[in-house]
Formats: sequence, structure tokens, C-alpha cells
Amino acid sequence: MENNNQNYNNQNYSQNNNQNNNQYNSEYINNDNIGEAMIISAQEGSDQIVYEGTVEKPNIVVVGNSGVGKSTLINSLFQTYVAETSIGEATTKELRVYENDELGFRIIDTIGFEPGLMNQNRAITALKKWSRDSIKNDDPTHQINMIWYCIDGTSRKMFKKNIDMLARATSVWKSVPIIVVITKSYSKPEREENVRMVYHAFKNHKKLSENLKAIVPVVASTYKIDADLNINVTPDGLGELLSETVKYLPDGINASMVDKKYFYLQQKRAMAHSVVGASALAGLTVGLVPIPFPDGTILTPLEVGEIKSLSKIYGVEFDKNTELIQTIINAGTAGIIAKTALNAIKAIPGLNIAGDVLNGIVAGVIVAALGEGSIYIFEQIYTGQKSVADTEWVKNFLDSKVATGLAGNINSIIKEYTALLSSGKKVGAKDVMMIIMKNIKIK
Repeated sequence: MENNNQNYNNQNYSQNNNQNNNQYNSEYINNDNIGEAMIISAQEGSDQIVYEGTVEKPNIVVVGNSGVGKSTLINSLFQTYVAETSIGEATTKELRVYENDELGFRIIDTIGFEPGLMNQNRAITALKKWSRDSIKNDDPTHQINMIWYCIDGTSRKMFKKNIDMLARATSVWKSVPIIVVITKSYSKPEREENVRMVYHAFKNHKKLSENLKAIVPVVASTYKIDADLNINVTPDGLGELLSETVKYLPDGINASMVDKKYFYLQQKRAMAHSVVGASALAGLTVGLVPIPFPDGTILTPLEVGEIKSLSKIYGVEFDKNTELIQTIINAGTAGIIAKTALNAIKAIPGLNIAGDVLNGIVAGVIVAALGEGSIYIFEQIYTGQKSVADTEWVKNFLDSKVATGLAGNINSIIKEYTALLSSGKKVGAKDVMMIIMKNIKIK
């Protein structure tokens, strides 16, 4: 074997089947000029990287099992003294952030996925907490814009559980690009086998199949095969890794912003569902007091309070959007939702439930349906898909989606309630509320 990079053709293994990038390997590895590779655009004819939005420096997180060679890879890329930088209070013993002036991105080094459930959970929890804290603190320096997932090229094994751990650790960043780095890729035939193995493993993974953008075998540092004969495998593939990174980082920056908004939306949704659950329980309790529902205005203040709380969660000003709010309120106790619920109850044959309980179920259903419908409406406004001025859409949505689905919802609620009752279990108001919330779904 010659001591020559040409023995290991630096082929491009990205899913897009690009032409090989040997030029990067020979020019930048041999000239010790790795940092300059970051000014090479992935698109021919461009001489700079353009990031959308305001990004000081994008972040790449390096993930993989212990001993896979993450530290060697990082040291080889920087090629100079690398200072560990503490960006905010979230930097922990489990996570270290590195940067220098030459490389156009930060690298976040994680502890390896050690054998054993406790050690694996420690690594996963550290990265998840760091990611969530960064979003909660609105810290752009902590956003993850790309994932380098390192696997050992000499092991020639990859299990589904490895990708599952990766998915769990990076679950906040659901859509950022992933580049799989096959470290210790000393043998060309094994490289090709490993690339196929990785490709198929990700292709069959439900959550991460779309995120994989490139598979890059690398040799991060010189590996001596025979010291006496001076047979070595020299660094290889690092130029291609930088090239693929440059190509997909702009997409990664945009994706991390989308993931950040999705994270906020999930937080708001969790709070909103709690509000609806509490309101439905209150409505159910009120409904246990016999009142005729066509005149059941006693629920109206409860519905108004529910909608006001939901509007605050999604940043829709309650007092300044009276037409929108009134359109929602009008669909509740005095409108289409209540009428539909009552008609659905009347249509159930052989119904044998105590009147006060039935009254409570109807009241809880009305409040829950109005709340769930409001969540959907406010999310559409929050994400910019609808305007607060589009009250006609709101009315049509409440009529066609929320009200029309109630018949099936109420049937399911009654069935579950009677089944629970017949089991001999003592059924309380909270049990009924849980059944209602389970079945009132807006699709």
C-alpha cells in the first residue's frame, strides 16, 4: 500500500450522488488549510457562504458512541489549539463547545453513548436539556444547525437502537440535517459496505430517514499500518466533510428556526390543553346542576374565561379582537356546538344514564369542544396561516369541523362511560372529564 491519499479515493457518498471531491482532500488536507475550506460554496460559481437570518456562527453537534473518534475528528479539523468556550450557563461537563477564528462554525462535543442504560440516558438527557434551555432562553448561539453522527468504520455494525438514541438526544431539532461521519475508514471496500449499511439503516428509520443528507467516510489522523515498512493511511475525507457541511448548513439554519417555532408551539399546546381540561371539568361540574341547556347561559362566563386564557397563550389580544372572539363565543352554549351536542344525545337509542350525569357530560363536551376548536383557530393565527380578521373562516370551521364531529365524539364518550360504570369502578367527575378530553379531537 502506498503512502498516498490516492489509494483512498475521496468519493462523495451523499444521497444526492454528487461527483467526487478529491480536490478538497488534496488541496486542504495537504496544505494544512482546513479553515479556508469553509469559504468554498457548495454551489459552483459562488465564493461565500450565505446564511439566511441573523446567525453569528452556526452550531454543529457531534454525536456518537464512546471511542468512535469524535475528539480526533475535532482536533484534526481545527488543526490548531482549540479553546473550550462557555456559551452561557448551559455548558456542562457533558457538553463542550469549541471554536476558533478560522473555522466558520462552532462544534459541540457530546459525551459518548456509553454502554449501559444509565450512561446512555445521561448523554441523551444532557443534550436534550441543553437544547430546551437554549430555546427557552432564546439564545441563538445554542441552536443546533447540523448533526454529525459518528460511527466507527472498523466495527461494520449499526443497530437500530443507535439511531433511536440519536433521535432521542436530538428530538428538539426534528428537521436539521444529519451527516453521518464514518470514522477510521481505513479500507476502501469496507467504506463502500459501511456506506450501504448506514444508508439502509436510516432509510428504514421512521423519524430520521428524511434528515440524512450525506454519508462521509473519513480518516481523521494518520494511521500506521506497519511502522517498519512505513505503511500508513493518511488523513482523508475531511475536505469532503467540510464541503457537505457548507452545502447543508444554510438549510440547517432555517430548519433549526422552524424547529424552534415548533418547540414553542408544543409548549403552548400543552398549556392550552391544560386550560381546556380544567374548563371542561368545571363545565361538567356546573352541568350536574339541572338546568335547561337552551337557556344554559350559566356556562357562558366559563367559556369566555377559557377563550380569554387560550388567546393569551397564543398572543391573540382578547380585548382588541372582539369580532373574532365573539364569533368563537357565539358557537358555544348559545350556538351550533350546544345544539349539535343536544341533538346527538337525543339520537342515541336506549340511553340509560341519570339525567344529572347526562347534563354534566353535555356541559363538559360543549366547553371542551369550544376550547379545542379555539386552540386550532389560535394556532392557525399564531403560525401566520390565518388572520385575526378572517372571522368567516372561523365561523365555517366551527360549523363544519367542530360541530359536525360531535355526534361521533358523544357516542364514543357515552360508550366509554357506560363501560367504565358497568365495570363496578366508582366513576368521578375527573374520570368523565378524561373520557371527554380523550374523545374531543379536532382533526
